[in-house]
Amino acid sequence: MDTSQGRTVRPLGAFERTIDLYMHRNPVQFSLVAELSHRVRPGAAAAALAALRVRHPLLGVAVDRTAPQAVFRAADGPIPLETAADGTPWQSVVAVEQTRPIPPAPGPLVRAVLVPGEPGSTVVLTFSHQIADGVGGLRALLDLVAALGGAEPAPGGVPEAQEDLLARSGGAAGSDGPAAGPPPENDARMDAPGELTPFSGSRPHVDALALDRDLTARLVRRCRRERASVHAALCAAATVVFHRRGREYVRVLSPLDLRRAAGLPDEVAVRFAGARTGSAADGAGDFWSLARRTRGALALQRTPDALRAGAAAIAGQPPSSRAEAEAMMASATAADIQITNLGVADPGPGAEAVTALWGPAQTTQLRGEHVLGVVTVGGRLRMTELTHDPVAGLVPEMGAVLAEACAQPVSP
Repeated sequence: MDTSQGRTVRPLGAFERTIDLYMHRNPVQFSLVAELSHRVRPGAAAAALAALRVRHPLLGVAVDRTAPQAVFRAADGPIPLETAADGTPWQSVVAVEQTRPIPPAPGPLVRAVLVPGEPGSTVVLTFSHQIADGVGGLRALLDLVAALGGAEPAPGGVPEAQEDLLARSGGAAGSDGPAAGPPPENDARMDAPGELTPFSGSRPHVDALALDRDLTARLVRRCRRERASVHAALCAAATVVFHRRGREYVRVLSPLDLRRAAGLPDEVAVRFAGARTGSAADGAGDFWSLARRTRGALALQRTPDALRAGAAAIAGQPPSSRAEAEAMMASATAADIQITNLGVADPGPGAEAVTALWGPAQTTQLRGEHVLGVVTVGGRLRMTELTHDPVAGLVPEMGAVLAEACAQPVSP
């Protein structure tokens, strides 16, 4: 299909163009998983996907790279839906999804896999990163669950590029509290760029862990008491595990949701910025001190002024080639682990049907990467890790570190 013949939805924004240039040679897509209590028929899933496409217009587009400036064009076909064999583990589905790049055309840039089971079913949505981030993908997944339950979502408008919204936004402070002290001194080890690896189509290693309700509740309470955040505690736990494995300096990449940080609308679109924190082994002896430092460093990077400045920098001097975009992404996202925490999900309509949520599950073609998706629903925090370079026991040991930290005596 020649996408230049389709109706123009809108040009890609500067950040979206950067992602698209990077993705010419480095496919980036992520999956989100919903486990449901009832059996879903393929016909019902197809109808719900059609309603979802009307609700979120970017779920019905392709990218036209032949235009002078890349644009989103309306795609003709429905959101692709496949049905896996009954009882196929969702881990196997998301691993395979990482081996099958979603092409920019003919679109749509999202697809679904339905896994029937008894008595329940599993739905996996996979999104190309040009049109959505993890929080937007979760919005789509929950709207799909609502549509499967009989809800009729209202049609939505085409979302604007995030730098345009940020330029007009007064912003809202993040909810993690003020930064803990002055900005930390920059360690030169933070600046080492990542190394891209050619896309091979090989299946990544997938690991997953669900904390029980008691530990999840204790973690939330202890983070509040320690003036930390659950996300900062997750970063600290990953850092501790890597230090125990002999890494002297550990970098963590945390995608920041701009909907929350800068008061942007809750839409299926690209609405994030990357923030990185680092820790040397000799400074990570006290878990809660490390978590507080991490929370403070992230708070400095998520202020509305910092987010607007970052968006303006990309808009003012965007990469002009694939090589420039790759160099920018390899530098900005280099880390030992990326932790995308979607927070507490509210299923809303159809909540009783959701028995578990997992993801985002993703790889980005950086050598040695570990990408951890986190989401909490039904009182249980769930972690999903994808990597091509497994570190034995990383996810379960993170769970053990969090349990140990919650069991520590509280300081006066």
